[in-house]
Amino acid sequence: MATRSEVRFPVDDNVELGAWLYLPKSDSQRCGAITMTHGYAAVKEHGITRFAEAFADAGFVVLLHDHRTFGISGVEPRQDVDPWRQVADWRRAISYLESRPEVDAKRIGLWGTSYAGGHALVLGATDRRIACVVAIADDQRLSAGSATRRARRRCGVGGSAER
Repeated sequence: MATRSEVRFPVDDNVELGAWLYLPKSDSQRCGAITMTHGYAAVKEHGITRFAEAFADAGFVVLLHDHRTFGISGVEPRQDVDPWRQVADWRRAISYLESRPEVDAKRIGLWGTSYAGGHALVLGATDRRIACVVAIADDQRLSAGSATRRARRRCGVGGSAER
């Protein structure tokens, strides 16, 4: 079973985002990683933890963050949705993962659900650091097992990865 800890990392404007960091039980020194977040106005506790846990149990480092103004992330006014800031902040989440000693920076993937699925597509098209992108429109129909198998294939866990 993976371990989960609460972390914070800086983004623009002296704001800190709050997140859960899942570390797999792994003999590997550096693992592939997945950074994930919820859509529009949800927070990390709203149903996608099962995916984060499944990914971590499959050998990924997982960062599950709340958008600025939501959950444990900072800044006022609360519950303000700013899509371009969310995308910019997600870039900082990628940078945070790159800085972690457990993470193979060449194998970082994005996983976004609902509105954040659109963000994931934007980031995947514009940020060369990304190895794979998963955008989910309706996470209720996707099982954690099938999501894990897809992520393992696309991010090269347990086999070779194509970039």
